[in-house]
Amino acid sequence: MLVRQRQLLAAAAALALGTAACGDDPVRGGDIVADVDTTEADTGGDATDEDTQTTVELPNACTDDSDCGADSCRSGVCVEDPPTASNATITDPSTNVGTDQLPDLSCVDATTADEPAGPATATVFGAVARFGSGRKTVGMRVDIIRADTFDPTACEAETTDDDKKDCYRGHGDVVGSTVSVAAPTIADTPCAEHVDCPLGYECLDPADLGEGQCEEQFGLYEIPDVPTNTPLIIRSYATESEFRWHDTYVFNAIVFADQVGDDGRAQFDATMVSDGQWILTTNTVQLSDIPKSNGAVGGRVRDCRSADRDSWPISEVLLDLANPAKAVVYFNDLEDDTVPLIDRETSNILGRYAALDIPAGWNTISGSARVGGEVVSIGSVPVYVIPNSLSIVGWPGRQPYWRQN
Repeated sequence: MLVRQRQLLAAAAALALGTAACGDDPVRGGDIVADVDTTEADTGGDATDEDTQTTVELPNACTDDSDCGADSCRSGVCVEDPPTASNATITDPSTNVGTDQLPDLSCVDATTADEPAGPATATVFGAVARFGSGRKTVGMRVDIIRADTFDPTACEAETTDDDKKDCYRGHGDVVGSTVSVAAPTIADTPCAEHVDCPLGYECLDPADLGEGQCEEQFGLYEIPDVPTNTPLIIRSYATESEFRWHDTYVFNAIVFADQVGDDGRAQFDATMVSDGQWILTTNTVQLSDIPKSNGAVGGRVRDCRSADRDSWPISEVLLDLANPAKAVVYFNDLEDDTVPLIDRETSNILGRYAALDIPAGWNTISGSARVGGEVVSIGSVPVYVIPNSLSIVGWPGRQPYWRQN
């Protein structure tokens, strides 16, 4: 398999999510059906056409292997087995060096998060990092949203692209917002790697000779009174030169209480993606531009957090979605290289992946890996695909604090 491609089924069925109204118990992509069944409440019997919606299954959802043809049912999604020679291991994120350690999958498909002891709230700060190349990320709106009530399905009923964008940007129980500002100016600072530079700067050496220099790349943000041990979504979008950027949502995020410093602060970088990188990623793997009605999902596969360490990236994972992408792509082992490889079949040592050109709406992403010689599910997680936007999700471990490095 070069680039995993699946033919999308019945466009009307795939977009049925867009006509579903928000309910008290919305489908979050974890179930097989894309719509909520509405039956007669008084009898519990068969509903009439007037008071029921047609149940629509996402094309790649499953309950067991018999639903998947040659693939296997992995936590509700049909996923191909990874290559025979692959072996999933984890990578130390502080060095980006792979190890021979097997991933901790004890949290696979868990419905609750750890709640370590610590303060109930924190001041969350960080850079507005950037996937790939682009301008400085100054003037970016950053919203931190509670995930448990996030369901923007009603936005799909908006009739114009601008109205949909405004609806998605305005949705959610926002606990705090701000606009990113320029990093403080520093004197010339030599460096050997990014961690040698202050927040907002990266170590750049265009000539690739000798020492690099810290150069400003990212805007900074800070939001007080963010609840800890609480599932969150971080939404970022440009407030100027919007045509140069795509809105970005980080799902499955959490600020663990034991990661809050003595000063009451915790770092968690937001993310943006430029239009140039958006086009480069799709065109590199010979796809046409993603239509504005569809979106993309990307991120890193990360194992479970333990008492001894945070979630670490997992290599050699093969992914798929319940409502499939036109292509799922992977990258090489260099952190700064964001061009996908057309012939890679699994995640690299950084756990990185991207799923391109996906219909908007609730979806489920899952994966398989060979761990200790056995093919296993790495679990699934719901993710909402926002039109013309990037949804970032890491799992099975919840995304811990994410530092620029």
